[in-house]
Amino acid sequence: MLQLVTNIDKASIYRNGAEVSRKGTLELTEGKQTLAVYGLSNSTRLDTVRLFSGEGIVCSNQRFEQISEKNSELESEKIRTQIQMLENQIEVKSLQSELWRSNGDFTNRSSQSSSEIQEYIEKLPERLEKLNKDVIELNKEISKLQKKLEEVETTENRPLLIVDIDAKRSGTFPFEVKYYENSANWSPVYELHTDSKSPIELKMRARIHQYTGEDWKDIAVSLYSGNPSASGRLPEIAPVYLNIQEQVKARNTAAFGGMAQAKMAAAPMASMEMMMDTADMRVETEEAEVSEDETMTEYALPGRKDIINGSEGTMADLQKYTIETEYNIVTIPCLDPNAYLIATVKAEDVPFTSNINAAVYLNDMYTGQVNISSELTKETIEITLGKEERIHVSRHETAKKTSTTLFKGQKVVEHSFETKITNYAGSDVKVTVKDQIPVSQDKEITVEAKDTFGASVESESGLLSKTLSIPSGKTETLTLSYKVSWPKDKNIRETRKTVNKWCPVCGSAVFGRFCPECGSVVN
Repeated sequence: MLQLVTNIDKASIYRNGAEVSRKGTLELTEGKQTLAVYGLSNSTRLDTVRLFSGEGIVCSNQRFEQISEKNSELESEKIRTQIQMLENQIEVKSLQSELWRSNGDFTNRSSQSSSEIQEYIEKLPERLEKLNKDVIELNKEISKLQKKLEEVETTENRPLLIVDIDAKRSGTFPFEVKYYENSANWSPVYELHTDSKSPIELKMRARIHQYTGEDWKDIAVSLYSGNPSASGRLPEIAPVYLNIQEQVKARNTAAFGGMAQAKMAAAPMASMEMMMDTADMRVETEEAEVSEDETMTEYALPGRKDIINGSEGTMADLQKYTIETEYNIVTIPCLDPNAYLIATVKAEDVPFTSNINAAVYLNDMYTGQVNISSELTKETIEITLGKEERIHVSRHETAKKTSTTLFKGQKVVEHSFETKITNYAGSDVKVTVKDQIPVSQDKEITVEAKDTFGASVESESGLLSKTLSIPSGKTETLTLSYKVSWPKDKNIRETRKTVNKWCPVCGSAVFGRFCPECGSVVN
């Protein structure tokens, strides 16, 4: 039987799986013969294996066998024999060591002279040390052989393509075998680069993995944004029915902007001091050639790549996007005593339709991860780049006055809060301050805004916002006060839709056990 050894030449890698092309050549004589094709892995989908050759070759009767079935003398058996021999040597040396120790006891023996006993005792540590070193070296050899045994057994258990061929003439013929491989994939990796002044550069990269048991060396690689379209299925539309249902009275809520709060809490740690310094220019790498068809996008990587089996992944640059950006420093002191650098971009400019996690680089210095939510219902998207450490914010309640209006039978509570914002930067900065007053959802409860530090109040949400210009080294003091009145014989309850925890996978706000965005379990 002729043996055709193939090497991988190209891989078209999908998000889960890859189409692999292997090539090889073989010298053939004219006539019929049987060919064994090597190179398939244990994760090869055998129903997708196809063999191609040049003109003058006819193939038939394709089948599969294990490599071990075609070898009477397996290399794995030879390695096992070597391991057994080494283990026997270790056992012998261990017995020798025990004998040296036991013979060193001269308590009940008088036949040896004092000089012989002295010589034995002096040489005993050296002899035992040598035996121990020999055992250590033998164990090292066994470890190497066991690792080699695992690799050999993986190879011997691989499938072998057996095919009958009919060569119309003698000569050297090229062969190509193609198949779909389950143990390969790639995932997108996003980077957000900014200097806090210029448009954001959003970089899309790829981390490529393969676990086929073989290193892929010097191959052409194309990445695809999905999986083969043949694996998809058009969903069936089911009818939607409407029925009258008794309405359940909802609890009163005074929810503050959850999305802004989520972004603030998930923000990476960073400082404007870091952004003001000029960093060295980073090394630019060649990007993939991008082409799109009806079902997915192809990224043809430049040159040829090495994708090592079972490694942490091979990185490749795919595409860069430049997004016009407006930068602001924002603080929400009623929720968080910090100021944050916020990048605001148009939603239509974000090239993705789902949430992504991106590594943030301020002047090419890594500052952490941020979740970018591409919400098609919003005109703009706010991206939190990090804390502004040189802006100090404090907020406290300065007064709370309770009184009763007897004529109207009303209980009145007046609240007053003071917020101080100090600019420790070396230049003037603009800071947007967001705050809130409660919103009544009951006609018997009245909320009256008294001092909103010059900011307008949204009637439906109670949110207010104002942008201040704060000189270097100066402090701005803002006062927020409002009055709440309600029937004195009743109690009111203040509720806020708070975020209990955050998803460690996508960074979304989670109010239960499961993330509403990616479905991850959150403890």
